[in-house]
Amino acid sequence: MVITMDEKDSKETSDRVAGIALFKTGSMIILLLLLLASSFGFYFSMQNAISILFEYRYTELIRSVFNLVVVAAILYLVREFFLKK
Repeated sequence: MVITMDEKDSKETSDRVAGIALFKTGSMIILLLLLLASSFGFYFSMQNAISILFEYRYTELIRSVFNLVVVAAILYLVREFFLKK
């Protein structure tokens, strides 16, 4: 079996494209994990900030509103990016 230069260049190009796609996928996974970690940090920092900034009798109300906003944002993002047809 004889491999021509065009076939060899085509194989190298497809290998390079596959490598770039794999790199982009790996980078995206790493960035999403970092985003997840920082989101947890932000969420719990906001809970502490609410406790400090607001009067004791209003903290649970403010926390529940904040949690509702977080849930609404997550549902919106899931609907827009994952369930869109």
